[in-house]
Amino acid sequence: MIKLLREKIELHNFFVNEIKENGAFIEIDNSFYDENHNLNNEEILNIAIDNYYNSLSLRDTPPSIDNLVIIERSTKKYSLYLIELKYISKLSRLNLDNIKNKFKTVLNDFMLNKFHDEFNHQDVCIIDFQCWLVSNRFNFMSSEISDEEYSRRIRNTLIEKLLLIRPFRFRGKIALIQSIASGELIV
Repeated sequence: MIKLLREKIELHNFFVNEIKENGAFIEIDNSFYDENHNLNNEEILNIAIDNYYNSLSLRDTPPSIDNLVIIERSTKKYSLYLIELKYISKLSRLNLDNIKNKFKTVLNDFMLNKFHDEFNHQDVCIIDFQCWLVSNRFNFMSSEISDEEYSRRIRNTLIEKLLLIRPFRFRGKIALIQSIASGELIV
């Protein structure tokens, strides 16, 4: 899958080394980088999906996630990470319908339509499929709350809202959108 995607000229400008936007980020394990701090694109691809869709100059650009990370775990066995990065100042400003549509775009249009042959090749086995909403630690009414209180409030608000979104399916795998703290590591 990675080799086939690397051959797509229209994607070359969107292979990136970092997962980062507006203060929210995900770290990628150092073992995936070469000595020049470039990702080893033979075993991992990080595609800037939102940049790809914005470059198409469509009349109505669909909402799309920020990054799609594909890792070859062993011969023809892959992990997929669909990642939306959000800097959230207030939970009430988070538009879950928009976030849901971003994930739908990458699955239904990018993976099942535009690059169907690459993602649905008969020899490809998806062993891990993750949908992540990565955000900073956002503020509640009082910004000085403990980590325990923050986790409790998150569990009772954002995570419950994310659980209401129907899980996504791809090649026999099912993924809910998970709330992930900025700074997590992909290994």
